[in-house]
Amino acid sequence: MRIELSYDDAELVRELLRQRVLDLDKEINRTDSLAFKEELRKLERATERVLGDISRTLEGAPNR
Repeated sequence: MRIELSYDDAELVRELLRQRVLDLDKEINRTDSLAFKEELRKLERATERVLGDISRTLEGAPNR
């Protein structure tokens, strides 16, 4: 799947994903349930993967 975003929108999505990773990390550390913790870790890894893809694209793109 391919999604096209403006540079500014891509920066916004990147910042939202960064914040989500931080929130997930806090939630993982506070969770006692091992099963739920593993699901949160999977979500964190997927979010970090998408964040990395967006970051690499932004680093290679001309600013605005």
